[in-house]
Amino acid sequence: MNEIYVKKDELGYIGKLFTESIVAVDRIIAKLEDLDAELESIKEEYEDFKEQIKDNYEPISPNKMYGVNENEFH
Repeated sequence: MNEIYVKKDELGYIGKLFTESIVAVDRIIAKLEDLDAELESIKEEYEDFKEQIKDNYEPISPNKMYGVNENEFH
């Protein structure tokens, strides 16, 4: 099977992902698929992080944070 090649300069931003000056289209597609999978993984980690924050965060009043009793000001 004949491979199709593209000049790195013609790939725009995607070209920055490769070191060669000419890149096989199959490599470009594989790289984009890898990046897509990585993005999905990062999105899942982000959602897990948001859930952890939501489950473990408790708002603290400034009085409690600084150990000041509100009655001291009256």
